[in-house]
Amino acid sequence: MSNPVRAIRPAMDNIDLPGGQRLSIRTEGDESIIQIESSGATVLNIRVTAGGAELLFEDGLRIRAEGGLSLDGDRVAIRAREELRLESGGEAFIKAEGDLYTEARVQNIKATLGNVNIKANDDVKLRAERILLNC
Repeated sequence: MSNPVRAIRPAMDNIDLPGGQRLSIRTEGDESIIQIESSGATVLNIRVTAGGAELLFEDGLRIRAEGGLSLDGDRVAIRAREELRLESGGEAFIKAEGDLYTEARVQNIKATLGNVNIKANDDVKLRAERILLNC
């Protein structure tokens, strides 16, 4: 039996938006693609499949909130291909209920004013080829 929704739904819909943009909706196989174009360039693609939705912003994305901004998920991954910066005008906190791992070619810790404080419930272990103090 054929799918009645596909039989009556056109393969593509185009809607002209008030700002001169165009909204396109099309189906390719088992996925739907929603696209917004402005001046002939694609601004946003939304690809929807049985596995979920994917948003693609071809010219970048800026999110600005005057109040709070929250991301919540079972797993959250952020990946930058060139550089990642996290900045705060006030304090910053990283908290893990489990272990915390950091890894880099070189790690630098710098306090611009004041101490570097380390507190452990148990031992503090330093393992290195050499440990240089006051160098």
